[in-house]
Order: sequence, then C-alpha cells, then structure tokens
Amino acid sequence: MFDEDDDNESFGFEDHLEQQANKVRSKIKAEAKKEFIDGCYMAYDMLVSKGPEALESGDMTSICNAINRMMSLFLIREEYERCQFLKQYVDENIPGHEIVPDPMVNLELGE
Repeated sequence: MFDEDDDNESFGFEDHLEQQANKVRSKIKAEAKKEFIDGCYMAYDMLVSKGPEALESGDMTSICNAINRMMSLFLIREEYERCQFLKQYVDENIPGHEIVPDPMVNLELGE
C-alpha cells in the first residue's frame, strides 16, 4: 500500500513547509523588533523636542509603560545619556512615576 519513496517525498515536503514557516516567523520577529526599536527612538525624540507637551497627546499609563520599555532598550544598548534624560524627564514631568525597566524587552529582542 505505502511505498517507502512516497513516505520520503511526503516527509521532504513537510520539512520544506516547516522551513518556510520558520523563515516567515523569523522575518515577522525581525520586523517587529525593528519597529519597536524605531518606535522607541521616535518617542524619545518627541520627548526631547516637545518636552511636557508630549504628555498631552496620550494616556499617562501608556506613556509610562513606553518610558519603561524605552529605558530597557537604552540600558541594553548602553545608551546611558538617553537613560539619564528619561530619568530627568520623568522626575520633572511625571511626579510619582518610578521608572522600572521592562524585563520583557530583553526577551523580545533576544539580546
């Protein structure tokens, strides 16, 4: 009923599909990583250029979470000047918020 060659061809096709799926997953992950990093730098630039006005355009909880995630990225990349700016920005503009770097960023970036 089953020919060994048919089984090998089927296995080869399944391997091919798995490889393609892995490539797609890798591309999606790389694009998400790039978008996150680009977004952090854009948000940082907005904080620098707009100062306190940057806080007017969003939900404070979301902004604080974004700052925590940015801090994680900048710590990972050893961009301590940016970390210092974020700390000073929060101290001056978001009293009561304590920056807590998001540990998930390290896992998401795979660094």
